[in-house]
Amino acid sequence: MDYLKYVDADSLLHRLDPRTKFAFFVVMAILTSVVKSGVALLFLFLFFIAMWCACRIQKYMVVLAQKLKVLLLFIFLLWFVLGLFERPVVEGGPIFFETVIPFVGGQTINFCFDWYDFYKGAVYAMRIFLMISSFYTVLLTTNFSEIILGLQKWHVPYSIAFAIGLVFQIIPMIITELQAIMEAQSSRGLEIEECGAWTKIKNYVTFSLPLLFRVISKAQAISLAMHYYQLDFSVRRSAYKGIKASKYDAWFLIANAIAIVITIVLRMYFYIPV
Repeated sequence: MDYLKYVDADSLLHRLDPRTKFAFFVVMAILTSVVKSGVALLFLFLFFIAMWCACRIQKYMVVLAQKLKVLLLFIFLLWFVLGLFERPVVEGGPIFFETVIPFVGGQTINFCFDWYDFYKGAVYAMRIFLMISSFYTVLLTTNFSEIILGLQKWHVPYSIAFAIGLVFQIIPMIITELQAIMEAQSSRGLEIEECGAWTKIKNYVTFSLPLLFRVISKAQAISLAMHYYQLDFSVRRSAYKGIKASKYDAWFLIANAIAIVITIVLRMYFYIPV
């Protein structure tokens, strides 16, 4: 199954004006970057699931979650470990283990294993997943030309609109290159899937260097293609397909507005500092 690529289908999200979907991504990126309440993020996650199921793209989101599991596990473990050396922010919760570790110069380090460590790791992992999945939702249902055309309707200069649209194209290319590198390394005997979480993280770090060179090569190829075809951003361009907002955009915006309000209210009533 392809992932991180535009899928031509007939769903509610595919029928939306690309400006609506781009606004959805920007708002959700901002919302998930400021909301740090586990209850609020859980509600937002359930809203996303309902949206994906209603638009019949949930199978692609499952693939995305599988591809991100190592990253999400790394984020969870990172904040979990950092939390072990902090005092609980919220008093009254269960503490599983606590001690004081001697350090150099007569200093001590407080080691505290409590419920808050799990909570903090889960919140940060959930925030990253929701942010990535909102981007992926737009990428999955909007092709390259629609993104550019939608931004131009907002009177964004063509050069900037083209650059933003190109980002939506380059990211799938990077993921494809990473997959090719992983398959090549697997054929040489490097274990990727059937190994521990820490080994997976180290293997992904190992892949980063050849991936960097492949990405630079792709960027050079794109630059040369733009040069050979004499891409001129000052030329006024027309579009074969027009875009305009419809009743589906209104329904989508109303549903998202309600979800955003509920998320903010839950954040106010169930906020735990992280």
